[in-house]
Amino acid sequence: MALLFLRKFVSIFGMNLCSTFILAFLLSPYSVSQDITGNIEGQIVDSTGNSLMGVNVSLQSKSLQGSRGTTTNEKGYFRLLSLSAGEYNVKLSAVGFGLLNVENVQVQLGKTTNLGEIKLTQQTITLPEITVSGKKPVIDPVSTTYGGNINSASFEQLPVDRNYRNIATLFPQANTSFYGDEANIGGSTGFENKYFVDGVEVTDPLIGANSTNLPYNFIQEIEVKTGGYDVDNRASLGGLINVVTYSGSNEFHGSVFGFYTSNKLAENQKYGSLDVNQGDFSNYDFGFGLGGPIILDKLWFYAAYNPNFNNRDVEVPGFGTYVDKTLINSFAGKLSWKALDNLNLIFTITGDPTERDAVGRGINVPPDSLANPDPYLQNIVEGGVNYSLSGTYWIGKNISLQGLIARVDRHDTGEGATEIGRNEIFYVDYLNNIWSGGVSSSWDSYRRSTVGRVLTNILLGDHILNGGVEYKTNAVDNIYDYHNIERYDSVYYGEAIGKGWGEVSNRIPSVFVQDSWRIFQRLNVTAGLRWDGHTIIGSNGEVAQTIEVPLQPRIGIVFLPDENGMNRIYGSYGRFSQEYALFQSVNYHSESGYDYWILFDHDPREDSTGGDTLYNFQHIIRPEVEDLQAQYYDEFSIGYERLIGWGMKAGIQGVYRTLGQGIDDVWLPDENRYQYGNPGSGFLSEWPEPQRDYTALILSIQRAGDEHFNFLASYVLSRDYGNYEGLFDASYHGSFPNANSMFDDLSTSSINTTGLVPNDRTHVFKFSGSYRFSFGLVTGISFIAQSGTPLSELAYTDFGVKYLSPRGSAGRTPAIWDLNARLMYELDLLSSLQPRLILDLFHIASQRKEVDIDQRKYFGFDENGDPINPNPTYGQAYRYQPSFSLRLGIEVGF
Repeated sequence: MALLFLRKFVSIFGMNLCSTFILAFLLSPYSVSQDITGNIEGQIVDSTGNSLMGVNVSLQSKSLQGSRGTTTNEKGYFRLLSLSAGEYNVKLSAVGFGLLNVENVQVQLGKTTNLGEIKLTQQTITLPEITVSGKKPVIDPVSTTYGGNINSASFEQLPVDRNYRNIATLFPQANTSFYGDEANIGGSTGFENKYFVDGVEVTDPLIGANSTNLPYNFIQEIEVKTGGYDVDNRASLGGLINVVTYSGSNEFHGSVFGFYTSNKLAENQKYGSLDVNQGDFSNYDFGFGLGGPIILDKLWFYAAYNPNFNNRDVEVPGFGTYVDKTLINSFAGKLSWKALDNLNLIFTITGDPTERDAVGRGINVPPDSLANPDPYLQNIVEGGVNYSLSGTYWIGKNISLQGLIARVDRHDTGEGATEIGRNEIFYVDYLNNIWSGGVSSSWDSYRRSTVGRVLTNILLGDHILNGGVEYKTNAVDNIYDYHNIERYDSVYYGEAIGKGWGEVSNRIPSVFVQDSWRIFQRLNVTAGLRWDGHTIIGSNGEVAQTIEVPLQPRIGIVFLPDENGMNRIYGSYGRFSQEYALFQSVNYHSESGYDYWILFDHDPREDSTGGDTLYNFQHIIRPEVEDLQAQYYDEFSIGYERLIGWGMKAGIQGVYRTLGQGIDDVWLPDENRYQYGNPGSGFLSEWPEPQRDYTALILSIQRAGDEHFNFLASYVLSRDYGNYEGLFDASYHGSFPNANSMFDDLSTSSINTTGLVPNDRTHVFKFSGSYRFSFGLVTGISFIAQSGTPLSELAYTDFGVKYLSPRGSAGRTPAIWDLNARLMYELDLLSSLQPRLILDLFHIASQRKEVDIDQRKYFGFDENGDPINPNPTYGQAYRYQPSFSLRLGIEVGF
């Protein structure tokens, strides 16, 4: 691999809070940083179909402290906003009419549950209350957000990972990635997703990839937004994954649980060249969750804890096996306080402090052998803690005020596990493929995010008006150092030395307004506008870079063709911009540190003189890039949904996304440095503009709310085309946002670079569902069948990569399928306990096909521009599908 190309990546490891709090509770919003509530609406008529005004509507729910209610307007309509997710009973009463109770009405995150037209029966004598069930699929008459919701009653019956984040891949357009990032949503990469827990964004501000690890046992509901969402949602280039943890109630409730798997319950894994050879392993975790009242209808609590142990034998070449040990301490806590009849406050804390004795972490291609084991051994600390306080204040029945203030802290460190590992130079002998010395780098990175958000929501006739402001800051206090020597032949050595430190941050204020207008009974139009600012603060405390974020209009239309609300036609347009992660700012906007790259004709460990310094970078705060534009895309969608009987809902949708702007870095050979900017604009106008166009047709059918059988099936036909892979570049499997290798070398950046991008999958079919038998057995399955991903022919240049043929034209990885199952038996022992035994079967009859393939055909070019140094592993597998495995579990609810 070329020296200058390597230099790009050697340094990877390397508003007043009180006033914001006061402001939040003076103004306050309808929803906080992400949806933590939903809505109920409907229309009440008499037996002749005339609207009934003044009907009393009251709610009862385990999710509700106290009571909520309203009355119908002159058109017979009612709307109840900002309801906690859960199941509700809706009671309707009016003088001269019989009482009606609608049971089991499900409120989902970010959704409006439409009860449709409800008829009350006139009475001249007192009649018994009539009860009907509201447990059925519904058509949302307001929202154009697409993606999906799944609550704990559903995902607990499915074979899912212990971590909630991967549950997103059950939904259409959210696909598992085998490149090293997380779910690819809507043609994007895993670095373009954002994660929210209880309304608080927990995405890592340094690279935008990691988030808080929580087991699904803590989670009440998961919402996946793949597009079409409103202006009160902070956007991403991918999708939004939003969860709410359990809350307390007026009754004590909880669970204890435990899960176990090991190599004794799995087939042998098939390893590719990017996999560190591993042997025996065991993964087990246990935990509890408990919620209940401190003061009935006044103060509730919920607390949960889950330690997760992951032990794995890893082969250290030449030294046998070492045990890689990881301990994740996940926890969650919540206090819900009804401070006044019209004021609710919620304090939430979640976290995942993690310790790891790592063996072979971050190694792409393992060496043939080691002179000593120390380069493989590291002590790693990761994870953090998230805090939030939110409040809802009601002024009458038509104005809701809420506020949120939150803090997210994350601390990541890494160093050698031994004295040699911490103090000696990391040495790579490429001639013999032998490593020696210490670890390649160490780091100590403290990241934090602070956000204050206020918004007000007004129900005014046929309009729901909301507007708000948000102020967010991200900061990274990063220390890293590295000292590596590489031997290429007997007279060719390279030495990389670097260290950096200092704090960089950004400031992101936001303002948004929106009107949701029910023009007439069956037509709703939502229009809003969002403005975001984006300023980067350098290590000297001064503004280092201003990013111009375009205005983000978002429009949604929902039309109900029939009066019964059995189907809908919907469409949306929106512009969505994602903030610039702080990874590059650690180098570009810090004045503390240095990086050297020196060539020698001898081993610099024996004689450090006589080297040729190719790269000498003393960290400075780079001059501001003028007119730097934020990264964003425009999206158009149109769809149709219909209730088709048997509790099922079917839909068809078309989606088109086009990238409007990107931020990336390039190599400037005349200045001997990298520089970020907008390729194709300003001083980077010679480079091609980033392009990524995603088009999809989505078919889906869903059955929900049935006592026995529920499922979600989908088929997506899509195309992902352009020259921009996203914030994660699969070409080199590197976790470096805004650093696509394609843009580095100007001379090759326009040659064969446009085509199908790596996460293009033409066909994806998914099915997930469960069936509950009357004798206590529950079976759940998830199945996916999908096309392979495009392959390219690559060769490395001194500054980047060159496509030898049009991008994505060198074939595809094999088409694959994956089948998983859960068998759960509910024991009928005690009325107060609900134990259930669980057997999960993952990757049943796994084909173990290649899912990631080495596309590097050559490692250089001669003086005539012809490729040389062919790669002997070209076309071989980097990774294979996982092998079949079992997991045992037990859960006891009470």
